[in-house]
Amino acid sequence: MHRLKVMAGVLLALFTAAGAALADTVVTGSANFAVYVAFGDSLTAGYSSGALEQTYQVNSYPALIYRQVYGNDDKFAQPLVSDPGLGSAGGILVLQSLRPVTVVPTPSVGHPINLTYPLPYNNMAVPGATLHDLLTKTQSTSASDPTDLILRQKGATQLQEGLSLKPTFVTLWIGNNDALAAATSGIAIEGVTLTPAAQFAADLKTVTDAINAEGAKMAIAKIPDVTSIPFVTAISRFVVNPATNKPVLDPSGNPIPLIGPNGPLQAGDYVLLSATAELSHGIGIPAVLGGTGKPLSDTSVLSASEVATIKAHVDAYNAAIVAVATTTSAAIVDTNSALTTLATTGINVGGVSYSSAYLTGGVFGYDGVHPTAFGYAYIANLFIDAINAHFGATIPEVDLYPFVFGPLPKSKRATLPVVEPSSSEFTSIVFTPEARRNLLQSLGVPQSIIDGKTPRPHHPHHGQ
Repeated sequence: MHRLKVMAGVLLALFTAAGAALADTVVTGSANFAVYVAFGDSLTAGYSSGALEQTYQVNSYPALIYRQVYGNDDKFAQPLVSDPGLGSAGGILVLQSLRPVTVVPTPSVGHPINLTYPLPYNNMAVPGATLHDLLTKTQSTSASDPTDLILRQKGATQLQEGLSLKPTFVTLWIGNNDALAAATSGIAIEGVTLTPAAQFAADLKTVTDAINAEGAKMAIAKIPDVTSIPFVTAISRFVVNPATNKPVLDPSGNPIPLIGPNGPLQAGDYVLLSATAELSHGIGIPAVLGGTGKPLSDTSVLSASEVATIKAHVDAYNAAIVAVATTTSAAIVDTNSALTTLATTGINVGGVSYSSAYLTGGVFGYDGVHPTAFGYAYIANLFIDAINAHFGATIPEVDLYPFVFGPLPKSKRATLPVVEPSSSEFTSIVFTPEARRNLLQSLGVPQSIIDGKTPRPHHPHHGQ
């Protein structure tokens, strides 16, 4: 028996050594991952379904990239939070019921696991951060602001703390909140929910110049079209019969639109996921159909003109990203095209179809904004492919099998449950006021807008 134990120990040592040798054989080309730092916002932090929670954090795309290089992420520090996570109004969002589909925050919250880690984290991403925050913000500005969880009131910005580690490689995916707050709040006002393009370009150059001065190689991701996420696209602009899951038709056979702030909704207008609480009380539904006849609130609708304004800003941000990536010899990760593909044709992985559809698409979590664990693994591969192509590396892609069929690596949380898209429950989704507040606060939407106290620019009323 003793001999068997010795032999087992020898074999284990051999397998361990083989694993280490395998990790050492990963070719990173001219990219050096000796000290890898990730800058960004909630999408980099591994935020999912309205909260920071360790199951998703350990499968954040930066952690997955590091794991593909070294075989583990033991030396990639992140500000982990125990289950059920920390959101703005409780823990992670959960599906409370299917009849109707009701999403609520978990009432209890998790706690920080490694708050006393002696160095800055390798994943410095702060949920809700804008590009300008990367340069200027040093602490939380409200109870729902998670900045202190990551920066820990050391008097330094996200950029300063990350650069103090003397990184050899950096991933930068920041600027999503410079446009996202406009899409999710229904208020597209430059200087309030949209960062002016000139300011964005100037701040981005300051950030990348500072990283470049440290001698670190970079991969920079584009800003996706935030108007194509499920939070914006999940709800029909027409009145839907919950019994048939089809639009209600007028005597001429045309679908009847919901009532928006400026009259009946028109082509190109969107009803936000946060409108579901109002819709469940008959708001936005004509009185002749059993509704109140009252219009949906400004913050529940994104008009076609607002969509155009947001898209123009995203295009300008991405032009700035391409410009600085060119001057700093950084790899460009085209997350914009990837999200467009998800929203149009979808993707197929191992015979399983994925799209940007709410709940059934498999890529976005319950908040309709942030990815599932599969979504983050898919994003990690976008980064890996761009890094390999630009730096002559051969980093293997993340194996998507466990993210499709489970169990997740180092995970105890199940994959997002699949709800058949043919079911009538999709006509009666309720994204509760608490869930709405949780999400908007996490995105840095001004509190005055969340509370409905910010005036919206006047738009001509549509024909009624």
